[in-house]
Amino acid sequence: MARLTATFKSGAAFNIECRGHSVLTDQPTSNGGEDSGMTPPEFFAGSLAGCIGFYVARYCQQAGIDTEGLKVDCDWSVHEDSPRRIGEFTIDVVLPGLPEKRRKAVERVASSCLIHATLHHTPDININLTTN
Repeated sequence: MARLTATFKSGAAFNIECRGHSVLTDQPTSNGGEDSGMTPPEFFAGSLAGCIGFYVARYCQQAGIDTEGLKVDCDWSVHEDSPRRIGEFTIDVVLPGLPEKRRKAVERVASSCLIHATLHHTPDININLTTN
């Protein structure tokens, strides 16, 4: 099992640390933050886009497909009904050098990333509260 730690900084900001790396999350000023970092939902969407990008890039590197210009755009929308949640992601993988004969393989690889699979097979989430 892997572990990271989100430590409260101030206002609405948290510092998240894992394996010696650190990122800051915050909220926009309209939501009580200082807008000093992406929000957790933005990181969540970024995790999906980054994971898909990694899988596509790795496949392309192994298959000898040029990765010049590879990028992954991610749009999402929030469903306001109960429970409020991200209800939809739209992912656009831009890969200018993709040969048409490899399109299906890249689509299959993009759909097999860890975050994508996790969203399709909802994990158990256990929340433990301690006071020490």
